[in-house]
Amino acid sequence: MKKFIIFMLMIVCLTLPVACGTTESPDPDQTTVETYTVTFENTSLAPVSLKKGDTLQRPNAPEKSVCVFVGWYTDAAFTAEAAFPLTVNADTVLYAQFYSYEEAFAKARENTVGDDVPGFSYTYTLDMNVLYNAVELVGKTTGSAKYSSVGAVNFYDEGVNTGVLFYDGSAYKIRRGSTLQSISLDENGKMRKFSVEQVGSDYKYDSSSLAKAVFSYSDEQLKSISATDKKNVYQLDISASASSVIALIANYINHPIVEKLLCELPITSADTALYVTFENDKIESYTYTFDVNVSAFTLKLQYKLVFTDSGKAQTITPKTFEGVALTPDEVKNVSDEVAAIVDAYKKQTSSGYAFVAKTGVDFGALSGEINSTFKGSAFRKNQNGSVFFHNDIEIDSDFKNADLYKNQGIADAHIKKTKLSNGEVYLIEKKLLLDSTKKIDGFEDSDNTSFYLFDLFTNSGVFSFVETETKDGKTVYTFGVTNEGAASLMAWLNACLDLDPLSKASVDAKVWGDFDASSVLVKSGSLTVTVENGKLVDMTAKIDADSMTAFVGSSEFSQKANAQMKLELTVTPDAKGDTFEPFETVKEAQ
Repeated sequence: MKKFIIFMLMIVCLTLPVACGTTESPDPDQTTVETYTVTFENTSLAPVSLKKGDTLQRPNAPEKSVCVFVGWYTDAAFTAEAAFPLTVNADTVLYAQFYSYEEAFAKARENTVGDDVPGFSYTYTLDMNVLYNAVELVGKTTGSAKYSSVGAVNFYDEGVNTGVLFYDGSAYKIRRGSTLQSISLDENGKMRKFSVEQVGSDYKYDSSSLAKAVFSYSDEQLKSISATDKKNVYQLDISASASSVIALIANYINHPIVEKLLCELPITSADTALYVTFENDKIESYTYTFDVNVSAFTLKLQYKLVFTDSGKAQTITPKTFEGVALTPDEVKNVSDEVAAIVDAYKKQTSSGYAFVAKTGVDFGALSGEINSTFKGSAFRKNQNGSVFFHNDIEIDSDFKNADLYKNQGIADAHIKKTKLSNGEVYLIEKKLLLDSTKKIDGFEDSDNTSFYLFDLFTNSGVFSFVETETKDGKTVYTFGVTNEGAASLMAWLNACLDLDPLSKASVDAKVWGDFDASSVLVKSGSLTVTVENGKLVDMTAKIDADSMTAFVGSSEFSQKANAQMKLELTVTPDAKGDTFEPFETVKEAQ
């Protein structure tokens, strides 16, 4: 009986599996679907629901009054930027970050030209239109610039000017380490100006540009930023004065009438506007406009800058200039070559040359330019260790006029300074009827007397560049004169160009006054040396510089003030000097 009961239980288990602990497969149509919510903090966007594992594309940029949307973040501190498409596997909060216009501009500027940016490039255009008495005048500049933290050249800028308002030609700036070379060529590609200055590692742009709001203004100088009706375009309000902008533009113009009209404008007549475009945390473009509308004179200026390759360091290859030495070693090699030619002429037994020296000092529009002219000839012979000379000098100057030394003894003069064959030195004043002769006792010879103005090459300091051009058998060397070189040259000529050679005046008058050498700032400066068949043909120095100076004892300019200093000095060797012999008597010298 017991065995029968066990047998029946086994049959029940085999025929009823569900009751014995096994289950059937569930119906797939009855599976629960998991969904999650994505919430957009700091915005008015409605939350969205997504199935587990679905992806969320980047939402449209939200808007907020007087703010710029920056981006989406997964944390409230805005440290972890969201990556799209975003896979959703849980409830998610996305935080929208906004900047004020000022914060957005500062951030974009830092990302575009900031200290940590390894490099960038930009193109620029400057358009100016002037209408004056129904005559239209135009000027245009186009160019490009590059900055890179790597390579031998760290900054390079090249621009081309056209139109009657600007100097026709091209300009270049090249920074190698801390040295900035500025090169200006005329419309024929001829070197017009070259200068060298020391700059810091933060030099990444043209410091005279109209884009300082982008490159160098502090947050305090940016008063406010406001949106315009154009997408991503904002207007800047800066604290820079209109007068400084007018001065900058006037300095850029190569048209005396327009320059004068501009400088005489009331500040309130100028309408200035600045616009910047930035998106994705970088500046894209910048525009500066300057408009004047006064009576018969209107001026419209637009400067536009467009950034490219922001954040990229690159090797910069600047333009090369055929026949131009730029590096210090190159300049020295050419300078030594020319110095040897000049020195060879000095070492001749006999030599001579004609000269013309013109000087000018201009204290500004309220005073006339103070000019002087020295012209004549200088001959000399080196014989038995002694140098014999005969210098013929005519002096015509404004220094006798009322604004300087009237009634103080300064007068125009024609003199001859000569060393006779017996070693006696005489100063001969040439007069209409009767010459006046004065023997100089205790005379001490020097190059300034023996060679007079011949040593202008050796007194011009270290040159900044040399341009060499050979044509029709002649080689012309054009040397760039630096600020220090111009100061050296002018100091030497202050001693050589004696306005009072007869010592009749009650004052010590100098052609450039008592100028401050450290204040000399060259606007253009060159020394040209012409050589033919290895022999010196001529030398010409031209200087246009600003400096602080004063004429001690004068009626108007006894206190130091800024003045424009000018020099043009030409020395032309004369073959007659090759046979010069010292005079035997004063009468012969007269």
